[in-house]
Amino acid sequence: MAVFGGAIALSAFLLFWVEPLIGQVVLPVFGGTPAVWATVLVFFQGAVLIGYLYGHLSVTRLGIRRGAVLHVLLAAIALAWLVLMPVRQADLRTADLPEALDVLRILVAAIGPPVIVLTATTPLLSAWYAARRTSSAGLNGTAGVDGVDGADGVDGVPGQGSRARGGDPYGLYAVSNAASLAALLAYPFVIGPVVGLSRQGQLWAVGFGALCAILAIIAAASARRTGPAVEPAGPVDRTDEGRDGQGVVGAESEIGWPRRLRWVLLAAVPSGLLAAVTTFIAADLIAAPLLWIGPLAVYLGSFIIAFSERGRRLVPLAVALAPAVVTLLWTPIGSAGGWPILPLIALEWGGLAIVATALHGRLAGDRPAPSRLTEFYLVQSVGGVTGGALVAVVAPLAFDGVWEYPLLLVGALIALAVTGSPAPGTGRRTAAEAGDRRRGLDLSPFFRGAGARVLPYAAAASVLGVILTVGGSIATEAAIRWFLVGGLVLLVGAPARFLALSTAVVLVLATFVLPAPTLFRDRSFFGVTEVTPSIDGRWIQLMNGTTVHGVQATDPLAAAQPTFYYARSGPLGDIFATVDEGHPEAAVAITGLGAGGIAAYARPGYSITYFEIDPVVVRVATDARYFSYLDDAPAAIRIVLGDARLSLRDVPGESFDLLILDAFSSDAVPGHLLTIEALLDDKRVLRPDGLLAIHVSNRYYDLAPAIGAAADRLGMVVLERRYAPTAEDRATHGASPSIWVVATADPATAARFRGLGWQPIPPTGIDPITDDHPDVLRFLDLDR
Repeated sequence: MAVFGGAIALSAFLLFWVEPLIGQVVLPVFGGTPAVWATVLVFFQGAVLIGYLYGHLSVTRLGIRRGAVLHVLLAAIALAWLVLMPVRQADLRTADLPEALDVLRILVAAIGPPVIVLTATTPLLSAWYAARRTSSAGLNGTAGVDGVDGADGVDGVPGQGSRARGGDPYGLYAVSNAASLAALLAYPFVIGPVVGLSRQGQLWAVGFGALCAILAIIAAASARRTGPAVEPAGPVDRTDEGRDGQGVVGAESEIGWPRRLRWVLLAAVPSGLLAAVTTFIAADLIAAPLLWIGPLAVYLGSFIIAFSERGRRLVPLAVALAPAVVTLLWTPIGSAGGWPILPLIALEWGGLAIVATALHGRLAGDRPAPSRLTEFYLVQSVGGVTGGALVAVVAPLAFDGVWEYPLLLVGALIALAVTGSPAPGTGRRTAAEAGDRRRGLDLSPFFRGAGARVLPYAAAASVLGVILTVGGSIATEAAIRWFLVGGLVLLVGAPARFLALSTAVVLVLATFVLPAPTLFRDRSFFGVTEVTPSIDGRWIQLMNGTTVHGVQATDPLAAAQPTFYYARSGPLGDIFATVDEGHPEAAVAITGLGAGGIAAYARPGYSITYFEIDPVVVRVATDARYFSYLDDAPAAIRIVLGDARLSLRDVPGESFDLLILDAFSSDAVPGHLLTIEALLDDKRVLRPDGLLAIHVSNRYYDLAPAIGAAADRLGMVVLERRYAPTAEDRATHGASPSIWVVATADPATAARFRGLGWQPIPPTGIDPITDDHPDVLRFLDLDR
């Protein structure tokens, strides 16, 4: 078993190494949006489906000998693909496809065949191993049920003898998940910080070549040790449903579609929650490998627990806690922007761990005998890709808000309800109970077991409430209100189906009825864009997720004045005052359109070029019903749709007097715009006395040192101003605190800013961010 396990482990390690690697390569092409990672997850889930389908057909149609030859041949083709189809970032994107489909196209072209080989390796080698054990045991006259050694446990579940000799092929599935988890943990802490992206690609190709050689050796040995084909797999069913991971694999009979659909549901919901939780967190932080890998590691860990003999002991506890955890998970929806990030991450990741373990435990408890192993993997992968596609592909196209997350939470409760046994006291009633009910309204079935549901929920909610209160979070009031609502739902939630229904009703109210009305809301691949009035009606706000991207006064007399981060009393006022002195007809470029508020600084003779990646933002900013900055500007304004960095590569050198980078106020920072190579591109398009201005206001990151380190390497003077508006500026002009950095190679321009009170960025001795090491998380500052 060691050789098979080693090959499966290497295959899984390579698979989960290339996942964050290719994600980082593709991320800059689409502006660093968190939706890229959700789409990457769908690609790999789809690859798992194709790999498992190929593995299933290979085992059931070709047999071991011909299947082994085919797999080695496909591995060789995939290795050649890596050599002939290198990834060139500049050639990746096409404007002819929706963004999610374009990401999938890029991934297929870059790594499609090698990934298919990797995903098929676990089910194929598991089946080869099972067939080899069957052949050996048959020769020795000791075969047990389904070809598993006679010393195994009941009905094919491994017993002590099986474990001693490695007779259960499902154990190889745990090996695969353990190696996957090891790769995920190694990537952000060892591989990523030490090895650059380009070098990683080379080392990964070497590792894949080594795997191809090992597969050839195993295939040759397996073909010799087994017959030319495997007998058609017999049907398998369960004599005991084995729910909560405690049942046993039953005797062989036909596997029906209801059972297959149950597998799909139990796999789809955790997969969808994985993508939804990752996007939920990354939208408020950054689309970075560590924040991708955390939820994925939790997800894989739930498989390891569910499919290992010792781990399965935790499944009943996870099932018992799941209703309370699902309820906790929906309480921050709508107010997540006001939560402290560490408690939010702990809640989301911990909740995903418990819910995924409960559902995967149900899935593992209903697994068939090893003779139907590849079919089980195949159906399970259908569920995985279904859940991931809901979040990454369907939701951005079909929903104008982030509705898939609450939908999946309700789906988790439904999955638990339809795959579990009725709770005590909620099943068939006795004659006496029926008579009691006829005599009066009996609500006791709704309250049965309330302590087991409410007490752990109350304990967790109390801790979170204290953290929010002590930290002065603006989300405290909303969180406590929803904690109380959730407690009431759980109190009467003994019938599992009723709990799912009541939760659905509450989430419909929270999502569609109770939120403040919006003037506009739409969703693209890059997020949800909303236009909302302020409570007092004085301002119109442009929101993307939880971040304000522009504000304009509703008073026509004040509508032409810049507000919020862009108030004249703030740093941007200094920047334009300095530019106006030397360039009365300045050429200005701005990355990030927002509401178009910076256009309020335009003068006759100016030319302004905006670079904006989100077409929905362009649609809102150019619609005078919402914002009139662009219509009112006395300058020539042009909007270029696409990623700013890629678009600037097509701009001739020395084209602009001022380049403003205004893409960092969102908490999901596009780190590819901060690398030393990106700033070199920015410097190229500036005139000799040109000015680079960067807006770095952010809740969680101190980005000024990153820019200072990069600009210093490029021979530019870097200064910053941290602005705190007066009460009058806040009330009159809607001014907001902001942090701006300017960089210039012109000593005279730098001297003007020093005269205005701008300060040098204190030296930190840190290395700048580079394209090869795009790690922005080291600038995370949770004490801000």
